[in-house]
Amino acid sequence: MSVDQATLDSVIASLTAKKAAPAAAQPKPYCLANCGERLDPMLVIDPATGSGWHIGCEPEPAPAPEPVTIATLPAASGKSAAMERFVRAVTSPPPPTLDDLRAVLYDHEANSARSRQKKIGPSEIGVPCQRALAYKLAGAPEQPDLRLPWAPIQGTAVHAYIADALTAHNEILGRERWIVEQKVWPDDTISGSGDAYDCDTGTVIDWKLVGDSSITKYRKQMRPEYRVQAHLYGLGHQRAGRDVRWVRVVCLSRSWDYGKSWEWTEPYDPELAQKALDRLYATESLLTDLDVANNPAMWGAVPATPTKDCRYCRFFRPNTPADDTGCPGNPDPWA
Repeated sequence: MSVDQATLDSVIASLTAKKAAPAAAQPKPYCLANCGERLDPMLVIDPATGSGWHIGCEPEPAPAPEPVTIATLPAASGKSAAMERFVRAVTSPPPPTLDDLRAVLYDHEANSARSRQKKIGPSEIGVPCQRALAYKLAGAPEQPDLRLPWAPIQGTAVHAYIADALTAHNEILGRERWIVEQKVWPDDTISGSGDAYDCDTGTVIDWKLVGDSSITKYRKQMRPEYRVQAHLYGLGHQRAGRDVRWVRVVCLSRSWDYGKSWEWTEPYDPELAQKALDRLYATESLLTDLDVANNPAMWGAVPATPTKDCRYCRFFRPNTPADDTGCPGNPDPWA
């Protein structure tokens, strides 16, 4: 069978056309840095072109813009002055919060019920120095203390937290084991707020938030004011009809470790509480007999007990004779 030349040419042309137009191939992944290395498909960022970046081939990031400062602003004039003040407000740190908080806390504490209390209470009756007790009774001006009373503020906060916790514990028990923040009257004129009374054990409890060094000192001898205060609260609870058997001062450590806390306990002694009240009223009578209101120099006749702690007394006026403005206390308070 013979094939003419025209047919042969037609077959050859069709084969050549198919070879010249192969099916469109998928683009191979390639690095935009044209490094010549094949790009892993996992690094492709543009599926349409199959392109991406090798790790290490990425371009350097653009530098961060310079922060806006007053120095970079044009000279202030007209509206630019207002812009300068705005930029200063948003780029400069605000005033110290510690300073603002100090002022707020100081004012709040100065106006608290405790700070405004003028009448003497159980916490002050047991002070060893009779002259200090007399100054408090007479309402003598106290030495101003401009320091923030940070320790008392902490103590107030801890007392409030414990009161909430004991009240909640009563609810869990379904009965009143704890009598919390109860106002008690050791006699008809003296009153105070007792921190807690444990009905299960007949124990009057007073919380004290103190430093570890104070706890070490109180282990040797409990502070007289605290001891008298506990027994006066005991007398107040007894007069309210409760069975008081023990008094306790719980010294809570101001450090992070609750385990450093310690408590002092002794049997309730109503006679000790009554003696403290008798001393209070005897001091009041002494002030009347000496007529210190009209004879300030007679303050020197009120017995004093100078110690190294005189420097902490709110009536301490060194290098001056005792009068209605204060007391010289220990002549060498740092001895």
